[in-house]
Amino acid sequence: MKRFILCTLLVVAFGMYSHVQAQFKESGLAWGLTAGGAHGDNSSGDKWMMQYRGFLAYDIMPMFIGQIGLGYTELEAPGVYRAENFIVDLRLLFSPFSLANLNPYLYAGLGLSKALNVTGSDFLPMVPFGVGIQTRISNGVLLLINGGYTLYLSDDLVKRSNANLNSLTSGKQDGFYGFSIGLAFTIGKTSEDVAEAEALLKQQAAADAEARRVKEATDAEARRIKEANDAEARRIKEATDAEARRIKDSTNAVAEATRVKGMTDAEARRAKELADAEALRLAQQKSNDTVFVLVKGKTIVLRGVNFEFNKATLTKYSENILWKAYNSMVAYPDVHVVITGHTDNVGSQKYNQSLSLRRAQSVKNWLVEKGIDSNRMRTVGRGKNEPVATNETEEGRLENRRIEFYVEK
Repeated sequence: MKRFILCTLLVVAFGMYSHVQAQFKESGLAWGLTAGGAHGDNSSGDKWMMQYRGFLAYDIMPMFIGQIGLGYTELEAPGVYRAENFIVDLRLLFSPFSLANLNPYLYAGLGLSKALNVTGSDFLPMVPFGVGIQTRISNGVLLLINGGYTLYLSDDLVKRSNANLNSLTSGKQDGFYGFSIGLAFTIGKTSEDVAEAEALLKQQAAADAEARRVKEATDAEARRIKEANDAEARRIKEATDAEARRIKDSTNAVAEATRVKGMTDAEARRAKELADAEALRLAQQKSNDTVFVLVKGKTIVLRGVNFEFNKATLTKYSENILWKAYNSMVAYPDVHVVITGHTDNVGSQKYNQSLSLRRAQSVKNWLVEKGIDSNRMRTVGRGKNEPVATNETEEGRLENRRIEFYVEK
C-alpha cells in the first residue's frame, strides 16, 4: 500500500508538467526549516514518529536547485528497535516550470545517517527521493510541502530476516517514508524585484526616447517655419526695394522712393516680427503636445502631479504634467485607464486610503473638465500599501506620494 501511495505521488507530479513558461521564481539563495512525520519501513510494528530538517538552498542552473540539509528523525517499532537519527544530506531539486504561484518539483540526493542512541554506531549511507511543492506566502517567504522515501544502502539499522524485506526494493535495505511542511526565506533580492527594476528602467528609457523624438520633431518644425518666414520676408524686401528703385528712376522719384521704402521696410519688419511670433507659438504648442505612450498593461507614474499638504487639492505646478496626460488621452481615444493614488506612511491606514482615493478623483475631475470622457477613467486609492521607496527619508516619502496611470484596455 505504501509503495502504491509513493508511485501515485510521482505520477501526479509528472502529470502536472506542461508547456507553461516559468512565472514563479525567487532569489537564488534561501534557507528554511521543516517538520513532519516519519514511518519506518523496517518492521510490521513501525509507527509514525517526528522528523525535523533545516537546509540551505541555492540555484545551480535553470530548473535545478541544490539543498544542503541537517536533520533529526525518530524511527521506532516498540519492542523491535528505536533509532534517533542525525542526518546530513545533499539534495538536487528538479523544477522545469512554475505555475503563477505554485512550484512543483522532484528531489533526489545522497546522505549519511548516524543513530544517536546507539553507542559506537556507524554513519550509514542513504538515498532520499520524493516530490514536493512550494507556494509563495509573501515576497521572499515560501511554504514548502513534500513527501518521499529515504532508502538506506544497508540493513545495519534493523537486521532483517528473509521474511522481512524492504517494501520498495524487496531487499534487506532499511528505509522510511516521510512527509514535512515548512517555510523557506530567500536571501537578497528576488528575481521579481530585479525584473521590476529592469522594467522600470526600460519604461524610463522608452519615455526619454519618446521625449527626445517629440522635441526633435518640434525643433525641426520650428526651424522650417522660421526659414519659410525668413524667405518670405526677404522676398517682400526685395520686391519693395525693386519698387523703390523704379519710383526713384521716374520724375520726382527721389521723395517718392524714400516714402515708399520707409513704408515697405516697416511692413517687412512687421511681417518678420509676426512670423517669428507665430513660429515661437507653434514651437510652444508642439512642446505642450508631448504625450505618454499608452500601451495596454503599462503603468505610468505622473511625476510632477502634487497636492497641497494633507489635501486633495492640485497645486498649480501640476498642470504641466496633467496637460501631458490630457494630450495622451486625446492621442489614444480608445484607451481606458485606472487612475491610482498612493500616499506615504504618515497617518492612519484608514485616513491615507481615503486621501489617496480623493487625490485620484481630483486628477480624473481635472481631465473631465478639459473634455475627456469620464467613462474612460476609473479611480482607485491604495493608501500607503504599495510604497516604491523607503518611508524613512523625506525623499522616499516624496516618491511614495504619487499618481499612476494604468492602461487596462
